[in-house]
Amino acid sequence: MRIALIRRTSITHLDGVNRFIAWLAEGLHKLGHEPIIMNHCYGEEVPRDELGRWFKEMHGLDVELPIETLRDKPCREDSLVKTLLEWYINGSKLLKKLNINAAIVNGIVPLRFKPKIAVAHGPIHQKSGLERILAKILYQTYDTVVCVSKKSEGEYNGITACNAIIPLPMKLNLYMPKDVREDIIVHIGIRKNPHISIKAVELMVNKGLRAELYIIGSKNPQVERLIEGKPYIHALFNASEREKIDILCRAKALILPSSGEVFSYSTLEAMACGTPPVVSSAVPEEVIIDNVNGLRITSLNPNEYAEALERLFRDDELWSRLSRKGLDFVKQFDYVEIARKYVNLINYHGSD
Repeated sequence: MRIALIRRTSITHLDGVNRFIAWLAEGLHKLGHEPIIMNHCYGEEVPRDELGRWFKEMHGLDVELPIETLRDKPCREDSLVKTLLEWYINGSKLLKKLNINAAIVNGIVPLRFKPKIAVAHGPIHQKSGLERILAKILYQTYDTVVCVSKKSEGEYNGITACNAIIPLPMKLNLYMPKDVREDIIVHIGIRKNPHISIKAVELMVNKGLRAELYIIGSKNPQVERLIEGKPYIHALFNASEREKIDILCRAKALILPSSGEVFSYSTLEAMACGTPPVVSSAVPEEVIIDNVNGLRITSLNPNEYAEALERLFRDDELWSRLSRKGLDFVKQFDYVEIARKYVNLINYHGSD
C-alpha cells in the first residue's frame, strides 16, 4: 500500500510529532509498504531537494523517505483557516495524484479522501476556542481516531472519541546503553522548562556534586543567556538523532520538568538507553511509575528535582533497578509492531 503520513504544518520542526512520523513511516517501509510523507511547508534551514536526506539524518533512519510539500518554497506558518483551506484543495489533489491508498494524519486537516486516520497527539487544552471547534467538526469526517495514550484520550473528551489507543513507535535498535556512565544529566526540549533543569543542576554543583547538564533542542537565545558563566551546562542545538542518543546513553539521568505531556518521547528514549528519567507529574502514569521505572516529581520546584537527581547519583542500587525496569518497559514500543497496528486499522476500514 501507498500510505501518506501527513503533518499539517512543517516537517522540519524538531519535535515529537515529526519523530512519530519518521519512525512510523520506516516501520511501514519494513513491513513492505510504501510510505510517503506529506506536509504543508518546510523551514528555510533545509533546501527542498535535501529534505529527504536531512529527515533521514535527523531522525536516525535507515532509508531516505520521499517527502512531498504543498508549498514549493520555504514558508512560515499561515493562519489556521488558510492552512486548512490549502489542505482541502491542494492536499486532496496531491493524495489523488500520488495514488495514495490510505492517509495517517497528524494535525487534523480537511481532506476529500478515504480512508483516513487521525492521530490525536495533544495537548488539546492549549488550543484556542476556534481551534477546538474546528477540530471537533473535522474529526467527525475521519474514518477512525487514534490516541497515543489514555491521557490523550481524556484530553480529547468532548472533542472526539478515540477508537483506538496506539502508543508511540520507538526505533529501539538505535539505543545502545553504556555500561560505564558519566556524570551527565540530559534535558530534551526547549519548551520543557529548561530553566528548571538549569537551576536544579546548579543546586547540585553548589553542594559539591560532580554533574554536567546537556540541553538538547532547537537554538534558543534565552537558553544561551541562562547558561552563560556556567561551564558545567552545555547547549546542543539542532543535534542529530545519533548525537542525542550517544549522550543520552552515556548519561546518568534524564530530567523532564515539563508542564504538559500526553506521552513523552524523551522519557521513552531515556528508558531505551537504560537512563533513569526524573519527570514531572505531567508525564502520564502509564509511562512512568514512581520508583519503578523512573522518579516522578509533583511540582516544578528545582529543589525537588535536584534532590531526586542527587538520590540517583548517590544510590547505585536505585539507579540500577530503575535502569533495568525502564529497559524492560520500553520493549513494547517497537516501531515495526506499532506500524503493524496501523496497517490493521487501515485494512479494517478498507483501502483502494
